[in-house]
Amino acid sequence: MGGRRNATGAGLLEVLVAVLVMGIGLLGIAATQSTTLKYSQDSMGRSQAVIASYAMLDAIRVALPDDAATNPAARAQAIGAYSLSRACASRESGGSLVKESQQAWVASLQEGVGPGTCGTVECDGASGVCAITVEWDESRTGGATDNRIVTRSRI
Repeated sequence: MGGRRNATGAGLLEVLVAVLVMGIGLLGIAATQSTTLKYSQDSMGRSQAVIASYAMLDAIRVALPDDAATNPAARAQAIGAYSLSRACASRESGGSLVKESQQAWVASLQEGVGPGTCGTVECDGASGVCAITVEWDESRTGGATDNRIVTRSRI
């Protein structure tokens, strides 16, 4: 009989404390997972914005006429034609290569970065410098509402 008195199991209070500690730990893990997901989505939006800005610069480079290397006037005109005022939604397609590229770019911004994303292309034909601006809103994931990147490159 003496051996049975010393062999006691866990009491109800110990089990309740263990469940409480485990529950708090699981809530902490869930909160960490939620925060990680939010920051991952915000980072993906930034990455998509950078990729989109480089895609527009590449589209401008590809569309340069064959004589752009030897004819500065043709080069300046081709680069300057890509200037696009702030666009937040795809407009009707224009028919020219420039307009089609711009519309495809704005549509890719909407799909890749998110709805409400706006893009601006400012190209100076004389210097050959283009500034691509992408603006987007991360408020749906708890982020900032006024995100902006500007990518400048000489074409």
